[in-house]
Amino acid sequence: MQQSKKPGIWYEGIEEGLEIKIVKKLKLKNIMKKFNWPKSYEEPFAAYNLPNWIKNLGVMSDTHIPYHSMWALTEAINYFIVKKIDALLLNGDILDCYMLSKFNPDPTKRHFDQEVIAFQEFIAVLKEALPGIPIYYKLGNHEERYNKIMILRSPEFLAIKHFDFENVLGCNDMEINVIKDQRRVYAGKLPIYHGHEVNLKSVSVNPARSLFLKIHASALCSHLHRTSQHTEPSIKEDVVCYSTGHLGEEHPLYARENKWNHGIARIRLNEDGDYKVINFGLTENKLFIV
Repeated sequence: MQQSKKPGIWYEGIEEGLEIKIVKKLKLKNIMKKFNWPKSYEEPFAAYNLPNWIKNLGVMSDTHIPYHSMWALTEAINYFIVKKIDALLLNGDILDCYMLSKFNPDPTKRHFDQEVIAFQEFIAVLKEALPGIPIYYKLGNHEERYNKIMILRSPEFLAIKHFDFENVLGCNDMEINVIKDQRRVYAGKLPIYHGHEVNLKSVSVNPARSLFLKIHASALCSHLHRTSQHTEPSIKEDVVCYSTGHLGEEHPLYARENKWNHGIARIRLNEDGDYKVINFGLTENKLFIV
């Protein structure tokens, strides 16, 4: 007996090689017993699909405000203006949440309340530069520091909506679409991750290949601060993964010497959800050819 993909239906059949010959269809209710299971707190989990009217999506990530690169941000936004994007995805680690870190933050550095103000100023600049463009904000591992420290220090406030991360930042008032709970984002047929959701960690060769080894499908990620691409040939269609550069400090104290680069991406989409990824590093005013 084998269960079908349709709930409530079982098939009685015989195996012939790799195929099942269906002999008789039985209703599940006639053969299944009921059990008095304890209450389940299982929660549904679904991907976040960007609206299908988006045809020219800008992607930027890892600004790590207030440790953002002024020139890289300036170049990125000027590129998006020239290319007339119709939506913008902030793909995680937009805020650094430095003082919320478990890694012994320096108390003389900027505190979280100052980061909140800087974030609001950052969004105001984006809205002025890209008027009418919807902004989607996918939370990364740095933003998740907020909930982790709330659990440790003030768990009683987690049930109060006012203290939700997006409400503390004022995202609703600024009309920012927040994507949380590590949800996979789809731009057409292209899955987009920040990177920590699939446990991507620092790699020495090719971040895009590391993404492929995690999911074995075409996708785009950020998180590792390096522009890269990896292609796996297939008899049906090639699997291609991408990783984007960052827009933050080039040589922070925790990684003075690194292999990072500043970078952004743009995704062109058609009505069927097919896509073309333009993924590149920023080189100070030498980018408008892509």
